[in-house]
Amino acid sequence: MNRKELSEIVAEAAARTEAARAGVEAARQSVEDSRAGIEVERRRQEAAIARQEEAVARQEAATAKLQEYEILLRKRMAEDELWTKRIFAELDSHQDERRALLEAIFRVLDRLPPPPPDLRSA
Repeated sequence: MNRKELSEIVAEAAARTEAARAGVEAARQSVEDSRAGIEVERRRQEAAIARQEEAVARQEAATAKLQEYEILLRKRMAEDELWTKRIFAELDSHQDERRALLEAIFRVLDRLPPPPPDLRSA
């Protein structure tokens, strides 16, 4: 092997080394770009998770408030039911009193003497 051939081999090796170095550099840049993209997506995902957690917290607060209203509503319905029962009981009592008064009036009327014959009814 002479000097010229050796120089050509060294030049070819240097060219391959330079091409490999360029390939490695391109791969490094691609990895860095991928990492940057992954970082952007990670931040986007974290923001979405934070929004989801806020929504869940709002939903839980609304559910708790709804449960409070449900308890109040049930209490109010029970009070209204009791009030309605009292009203019906009072109405029944008044109906019984009315019936008793009518019976008393009829008894008093039965004890009255008959009307005179010359009395005309209207």
